[in-house]
Amino acid sequence: MKTVALAIFVIILVHPRQGKCQELVSTELSEPNVIKISNFTKALSKKNSSEIKIAKSLFNKAHRNFLKNYHAYATVSDVFEKGNYDCLSGTYFLSSALTNLGIKHRIIETNYHIFLIAETTQGDVLMESTDRYQGFVIDREKIEERIENYRTNRTDKISSQLYLSHIKIYHEILPVQLSGLLYFNLAVESFHRNDLIASCQYLQNAWKIYDNPRVEEFTPILARSVLKSQLSEKQKDDLTELLKSHVHQNLTALAVQ
Repeated sequence: MKTVALAIFVIILVHPRQGKCQELVSTELSEPNVIKISNFTKALSKKNSSEIKIAKSLFNKAHRNFLKNYHAYATVSDVFEKGNYDCLSGTYFLSSALTNLGIKHRIIETNYHIFLIAETTQGDVLMESTDRYQGFVIDREKIEERIENYRTNRTDKISSQLYLSHIKIYHEILPVQLSGLLYFNLAVESFHRNDLIASCQYLQNAWKIYDNPRVEEFTPILARSVLKSQLSEKQKDDLTELLKSHVHQNLTALAVQ
């Protein structure tokens, strides 16, 4: 089971050189992919089954037809075009499908992972997109055990140097906020491939949709990297002002409160 899929990086890796800028991608479903997921869920809903059986069929067929290969930082379009997914894009797919099927669900964000709980008429179901074989959990005690593991951030990769290791995140988010987290992952992925311009732009998209502790922690790291990069002075100034604008907005919000 892969439980470390939201963007993670070691704090010491903060001074990349500037690489080639690539075209920005969207985290929203394209019209063709909207149709694909609609056709997929229509086929599931035609069966006269209970919600829990439909949810299980969704989970199994999603992995056979779409969620085929785990790949860190996979985008929503990767799910449809390549069969690649991570916990975030996988959860996005499952959430969109459940919404189409009219099945209520909660999306839970933790430090290094995200999952959902479907509220079927037959009881709650925990759906873990990156655990193909044991990620559909209906037993109440097992659900509580999984949740406790997520709450305590138990993972074989956590160390004191990991990003967000000093913060405890465990709360429900709205479906629209998944797009914000997807943009955040794109910001970190761009950072790792040395495209600081794209990283700043993706981060701005992220905080506009869902401002959260990840953004607050990452912003100063990105700002320092911009200043130490080989970008032109004008580019450095523009990007620094962009990142400062987020800090200013946060301070203003605090003052209003």
